[in-house]
Amino acid sequence: MRVLFLTAHLPFPPFSGGRRREFELISRLSKKFEIHLCSVTKTWEIDNTYVNNMLSYCSTVNLFKAVPAVMQQGIPYSFQMKRHLSHEARSHISHELGRHYYDIVHVEGYYLMQLLPSKLQIPIILVEHNIEYLLTLQRFMLSTSSQEKSRYWQEYVYTLKWERIFWRRAKICVTLTVEDKIAMKRLESDINIKMIPDGIDHLKDNGAHKRQGNILNSHIARAMGSRILLVGNFAYEPNIDAALYFSNQIFPLVLQAVPNAKLFIVGNEPPPQILSLRSNRQIVVTGYVESVIPFYRMADVVVCPLRIGGGIKVKVLEALYAGKAIVSTSVGAQGLGSNTRQALTVANDVTHFAQSVIRLLQDPEERLKLERNALTYAKNLPTWDHATQAFVKCYEETISCRRKKQLVR
Repeated sequence: MRVLFLTAHLPFPPFSGGRRREFELISRLSKKFEIHLCSVTKTWEIDNTYVNNMLSYCSTVNLFKAVPAVMQQGIPYSFQMKRHLSHEARSHISHELGRHYYDIVHVEGYYLMQLLPSKLQIPIILVEHNIEYLLTLQRFMLSTSSQEKSRYWQEYVYTLKWERIFWRRAKICVTLTVEDKIAMKRLESDINIKMIPDGIDHLKDNGAHKRQGNILNSHIARAMGSRILLVGNFAYEPNIDAALYFSNQIFPLVLQAVPNAKLFIVGNEPPPQILSLRSNRQIVVTGYVESVIPFYRMADVVVCPLRIGGGIKVKVLEALYAGKAIVSTSVGAQGLGSNTRQALTVANDVTHFAQSVIRLLQDPEERLKLERNALTYAKNLPTWDHATQAFVKCYEETISCRRKKQLVR
């Protein structure tokens, strides 16, 4: 069975939630299906150096440069669609689908649907990591100027329009959380939606963890006090907002009560405004790391101060799996089920968030209780094998249905 798999970046190295998800799925699905990967990337020069890593799992890998947004002025597409437009990719995919037989097209993100021919007989499985129009609405609500509000409202209208169009075009839509499935059903009650959550069992010991641990030792030697960890892929704007929100508004309040607290901001591609936080001697910005496990191990408290987001957050799953005390906004805790509050602390304003972090830093018994709850909760989290099995079932049912229709004809 041949699968054309579309992504918005090369899934390797898996240093973000999206890349991690795609890598774990492809590496497993490739044992049963013939995967042909097409990736539209904003970082072609970097991703191109890792193509061979994905060729270990995929029959073919084709990497395409996204067209710069400055060349797309006036196009009535959503921002995400403009970011991932590639005429070269669209031409290649159209030619590939016309020349070879495929059983399924698997698309990771509605904005990649624009790359497919408008009339396509092959069933499409569309995975939505987030419901993007809801994220745009969150940005609108956080806007402080009329100019920002106007821009985000227009973006909200465009995103809502195109998401609904592409959802209807797919044979099956997949969400990562029940909340996102409900949101889609409210708008499009007739579409076929399945919920397949991410796994979390990728956090295992290997050489990369040990190498990273050696690097981390130098930081820890200078941070013998209370250690707070914030993890994020800073190529993704909501993570930038979260890091600045915590560093500029919440962390100063924490320092008033816990002067020896140190904040570790860990993740790839930190922009200048994140790097500038290093001017505060209490903040460490690491940039890309091979493994986050040593950082979870050393952390007293893990924070997820997201104000914009959807789906489920891999960094929160990782912190639960690592058995850490976590303070998160309700946005960061999305998709974790009704018993979430037993496994982490949810705080949605600056004062409450700061007080929650302070309490856990100052009260070892309270911190230990939350750590135990996190480990208990994590035992029931799905694995990547579970997620893969769900997709295998989804593929096989879709292909079987298609073949029956072909026989009837």
